[in-house]
Amino acid sequence: MRGWGELALRVTASGGLGIWHMRPKALRRRRSQHAACSGCHRRHHRLIWLFGVLAGLQLAGILGLVTLGLGAPVCPAPAWFPPADAAAYTRENNSAAVRLGQLVTAGPTGLALLYGKARGADVCRFAPNGTLVARMSSGFARGGTMYGHAFLTYPRHGLTYEELVPLKQHESRHTAQWATFTALGGPLAFPLTYAADEAIAPGVHNHFEQAAGLSDGNYPDPDGPSPATSRLLILLAAVGVVWFEHHRFRRHLRLLATFVRHRKEETPWWHAHTEPVGPGPLAEQRRLWQLGCAGCGHLPAKPPSIVHR
Repeated sequence: MRGWGELALRVTASGGLGIWHMRPKALRRRRSQHAACSGCHRRHHRLIWLFGVLAGLQLAGILGLVTLGLGAPVCPAPAWFPPADAAAYTRENNSAAVRLGQLVTAGPTGLALLYGKARGADVCRFAPNGTLVARMSSGFARGGTMYGHAFLTYPRHGLTYEELVPLKQHESRHTAQWATFTALGGPLAFPLTYAADEAIAPGVHNHFEQAAGLSDGNYPDPDGPSPATSRLLILLAAVGVVWFEHHRFRRHLRLLATFVRHRKEETPWWHAHTEPVGPGPLAEQRRLWQLGCAGCGHLPAKPPSIVHR
């Protein structure tokens, strides 16, 4: 795929990164790599296929948003709200910033609405910031989960105006985070970054939750230091081990791939290069481990049928 089609796929699937990778210098470098490396050309096609899948999901989400979100009624103010609070609760906000955020996050929003509807959610639109609220009994994390500008949560009865509005504002700040990361790196950029931050700094220590306002989101104040430093050190140590032993990991992955591809052959090709081992469910893997240099990742020359795979 060349030209505008590839640009459209890359931008839809990876946002601003797609534009960066389609600049003339990057295109020239890819062409030279493909000319010198047949494997690079195959990897490029796999990447474009992945972008196509992401673009298809984006399109499905947009269709879901058009079907389920555009006609959603305005969330009514609870009956116990005073008239002034009820009017503010249903007052429309059609600012350019709100519309732009909704446009950028249309894909994940529509997918979330399709998921919510499949679980029997009741969808309405919170007028002051355009958040689509899908009220359902379960199927979300904590007190609710934001996807794009769709908030999956449980019905909230008995809350006052001062309790409900800050919560909706907290979630609308997540929409701004979704929109920013989607514009820069595509629809997966924010959920992956949020998950990584949650793994290192969970709960009230999550930097995205803190930026959205802990008190507005009904989070308690942190009761101790963040575990981010210790967890980051553990992560860096694990990455260091993998990097230091990457040749061994690569070798075992290649051996596993070889076994999966050729396990059904009557006489696997590696029998000519190895010594027999005792019976057992891992006999062939143990025999494969004899191949090449265990400490340097080397494998012996493969038959032509494997070389060209």
